[in-house]
Amino acid sequence: MTSTDTHDTDIAGPGGYAAARLRLLTEDARPGPHRRTALADLTDTWLTGLFTAGTEHTRGVSLVAVGGYGRGELSPRSDLDLLLLHDGGDPDAVAALADRLWYPVWDLGLALDHSVRTPAEARRTAADDLKVQLGLLDARHLAGDLGLTTALRTTVLADWRNQAPRRLTALKDLCDERAERQGELRYLLEPDLKEARGGLRDATALRAVAASWLADAPREGLA
Repeated sequence: MTSTDTHDTDIAGPGGYAAARLRLLTEDARPGPHRRTALADLTDTWLTGLFTAGTEHTRGVSLVAVGGYGRGELSPRSDLDLLLLHDGGDPDAVAALADRLWYPVWDLGLALDHSVRTPAEARRTAADDLKVQLGLLDARHLAGDLGLTTALRTTVLADWRNQAPRRLTALKDLCDERAERQGELRYLLEPDLKEARGGLRDATALRAVAASWLADAPREGLA
């Protein structure tokens, strides 16, 4: 199955998504970037279906992918990093929608990193937690109120750029601590491809630096 087949496949239920996911991971002969994108597309379709089936009115609430999933880089064992964003309206309706989204993911045994926040709460959390802010820099709209997602992205990026001189120092400290703990990827026999110096975390850090507008990420050889 290719990514173009996902919209023609009934994946509304957990069984449908699980079967389509299994076919993609076992039958697709092209691993790497192609398969990560195809898996993200398939998961987008499934979660969008769960969202639209769970709410009649999408104004004031949106489902947002953040972090690696926000970048469309979904590996077979990646967490689903999701934010259910709402405008502070009916809390019972938001809680019920969250249950309809999270439980099917848990039922399939998939790792889920989730949060339910208003834009103001998301902004405050990002200000206190650098990792949350880095994840929000890659926020991508999945379903619901596009204006709500767009406004959050705009605000988070503005905050990041305004606070860059201070936060980039914290980012460097975070990268140095991780490098000391994990070592340098190219010198290790069995490196952690995500956490070691020169791994995927550092590629994310480079994108964050570029997003600050204080410097550009190196382009030659980065891919």
